[in-house]
Amino acid sequence: MIVKGMQRARGGFALVAVIWTVAVLSLLVCSFAMDAYMEGKSAVYIGNRHQATALVESGLVLAEMLMERQDGVSEEATKEDAEEDRWIVPAIRLKRGQRVEIHQRLYYDEQRHLHFAEDSVEQGVGDEPDAEIFVAIEPEPARWNINKMTHAGMGEKEADELWARILLWAGVPEEDWDELVDSFYDWVDEDDNKESEYGAEEEYYQGLEPSYHCKNGPLDTVGELAYIRGFSRNGGVLLKGGVWNPDEERARQITVRGIEHLFTTYGTGKINVNAAPREVLLTVPCLVEDPMEDTTTWDTLTVDAIIEEREGLNAGTADASERVAQEYSLAEDKAVADYHFKDMSDFLARISGLTQEEVNPYLTVDCDVYRLELEGRVGNVRRRVKAVVQRGASGSDSAAASGSGKTSAGIGGNGLVILQWREET
Repeated sequence: MIVKGMQRARGGFALVAVIWTVAVLSLLVCSFAMDAYMEGKSAVYIGNRHQATALVESGLVLAEMLMERQDGVSEEATKEDAEEDRWIVPAIRLKRGQRVEIHQRLYYDEQRHLHFAEDSVEQGVGDEPDAEIFVAIEPEPARWNINKMTHAGMGEKEADELWARILLWAGVPEEDWDELVDSFYDWVDEDDNKESEYGAEEEYYQGLEPSYHCKNGPLDTVGELAYIRGFSRNGGVLLKGGVWNPDEERARQITVRGIEHLFTTYGTGKINVNAAPREVLLTVPCLVEDPMEDTTTWDTLTVDAIIEEREGLNAGTADASERVAQEYSLAEDKAVADYHFKDMSDFLARISGLTQEEVNPYLTVDCDVYRLELEGRVGNVRRRVKAVVQRGASGSDSAAASGSGKTSAGIGGNGLVILQWREET
């Protein structure tokens, strides 16, 4: 009996040992399988990320190609020309100072090579593309170059008027204007002398906690405004918009519009009338007469006329100008209708009530600096880049145009220079 009990005990221990061994081996197998799965997923992700990066670089090459083509493209190109060459229309739009967007779909073939949608890769109607390239190009002078908004940059009267118009549009109380504007002037000038009692130089910024130095030089980015006295108020609320005086009782609180999107740190300082959005045009001193604190009462007739003319919004109606009517009559055969302002003489001829002297400090139709939005997608992996580039300039020329004193290395040849490159994760 004792022997049989011991045999059963040994058999029970053996069974337990087998079960534990199987369990441990199962855990090891699962662990190895999970490692293999994660390594496989990582390899796919890394591969897709490299491909997405390559697509972003392809988007940059595509943008450069369009910038080069705009010089030689004929604005008389027909619809038949556009059907034969898909890049004619975007090149013309870019030449006219208009925003251009390109969406390129790509698909894998049987060997897992990506091909453009036009290639002979059979796909069903409405198939989700395996990869995509997105490119957006727009003139950077659609915004004010904030580094030029100084007495030295555009003249004392012009700079002060422009700042007053922008702050009025934003809804900033007039009693705060001097602090904002004079502190900005002190931040970007090269000396340590305060612009006025409302300005701020090194002594003011060294007295802050934490302290930092006064720049005494041009802004590198628009976001740098948040470090300047007045603009730093409430965490830089004036840049994005929000409550200007949150410490006041609710009935006395003032909400300001954000002004960050009105500015850039590149360009000559003049606004391209073919590209500037309505909000920027409203801040041009000569385009709105005697604006009041309530922006809903502003006389926007001239600004509305500019947008209507350059986009041909009244084409085909009795209200169309002679130029718009003439272009509309020819538009049926053209690749894209041409309503933009060809030069400042054309602008003054079509927009009444303005003189060359009034518009010269603020407006232009020229552009050699562009803002790019580039995106490459492969599967679920995306790479996004925002960049500012300049055509036909060396690094020193680029620095002069930006007003920043910075130089950049050329890319891709043909004088294309990267002034700013920001990757988004």
